[in-house]
Amino acid sequence: MCFGGEILRIKSKKEINVEIGKNIRNYRERAGYSREKFSEIIGISPRFLADVETGVVGISIKNLKRVCEILGISSDRLLWKNESKLSLDERIAHIEPKYFQIVEEIIQKQLEFIAISNTNSEASLKDILNKKEK
Repeated sequence: MCFGGEILRIKSKKEINVEIGKNIRNYRERAGYSREKFSEIIGISPRFLADVETGVVGISIKNLKRVCEILGISSDRLLWKNESKLSLDERIAHIEPKYFQIVEEIIQKQLEFIAISNTNSEASLKDILNKKEK
């Protein structure tokens, strides 16, 4: 088809490409990346990323792996959008840096509590907490 001297190609979109593209865009936006910045990090053009996100083209395994590494998510999240159970690593990867130290301290305290309760299984929670306060 010609329009104004240009040849326009109409591509049919595959359902799987549309779904994966939507998921990539969703996670990219959640992570706070613009299309331009994200495509630069991956090493593809913003136009190509737009085509991937809209399902016009599919994404290669190499680029899919890079997307997952940058976003800190499993490829399962992009392929099947299984959001029901995010791994701890995935949740931690999306914590703002200013809150990371606080979260790290909370996790460390929880691990200490678990270690104490495992070695002191007969003690009640109240006894363990009282010992920590003294």
